Amino acid sequence: MHVFAEAQRHGVTLSAPTRELIRECLPLLAAERATPAVATAFLGILRAKGHVYETLFEMHKLGVLREVVPEFGHIDCLIARDPFHIYTVDHHSLMGVREVERLRAGEFARTLPHLTQVMNELPGPELLFLGMMFHDVGKGHGHDHAGRGARMMREIAARLGLNEDESAACEFLVRHHLLMSHLAQRRDVDDDQLVVDFCRTVGSVDNLQRLYVLTYADMRAVGPGVWNNWRDSLLAELFLRTRDFLEKGAVEPEDRAAGGARAGPHRGAAPTAARPEVEAFAASMPDSYFLGTPRR
Repeated sequence: MHVFAEAQRHGVTLSAPTRELIRECLPLLAAERATPAVATAFLGILRAKGHVYETLFEMHKLGVLREVVPEFGHIDCLIARDPFHIYTVDHHSLMGVREVERLRAGEFARTLPHLTQVMNELPGPELLFLGMMFHDVGKGHGHDHAGRGARMMREIAARLGLNEDESAACEFLVRHHLLMSHLAQRRDVDDDQLVVDFCRTVGSVDNLQRLYVLTYADMRAVGPGVWNNWRDSLLAELFLRTRDFLEKGAVEPEDRAAGGARAGPHRGAAPTAARPEVEAFAASMPDSYFLGTPRR
């Protein structure tokens, strides 16, 4: 494990003799997978500032990843039975890690400034990487792969020594990794009740931010052309509305009057010299418009 960590730190690849030695020593690692030393080394790789994807990919090629986390071996070369995924499930999961890293490195700062900002605000990026790696770990065993994967994630988190909050964050990502995409693309995000219900599921801004980035990376890792401006705008609108409700504490469905009060400052934000058409437009819009739309 430390060999990979050192290669990651220096940004170098392993030599052929080193790779062969690692393969020969895999049985030793299997016997030690549940030890704190292995867990600490693995989490250290996920917490590094860069080369996370390259390191995990090399570990996977050499069979190390499935020895550290046997559940990942269950999706090795597993084919996704749908017309959209062009990668096997294991490769798709690692490609998702790559997309998260690209976002963190600022590669899309000009084209996706909002997502880039959210990514850089996230605490504990290793939790997002874990959620991304194992979001599809429940596939290959029948229906409800998200629920099955969440239970597997709980066991993985326990072996890695994550605390209760960290474990819950990872389990949440795996269990609900399809939810934000479903709501944004198939439901009316202007519906206050939908946002309120989503807030109850998410529970915190940290969970929302991780799920937002994971949903983006999951789409990007499916194949070329899946992520587009339309999906970007839908997810961004749902994220902004949900974050606003969470930060303002507006999670009671019957509290519609309070929603109007919160929208009041936004309604009154127009310049005093605004044209009558602007005032008429503002008067015609629901409170949800002012809650979900930035002032500037």
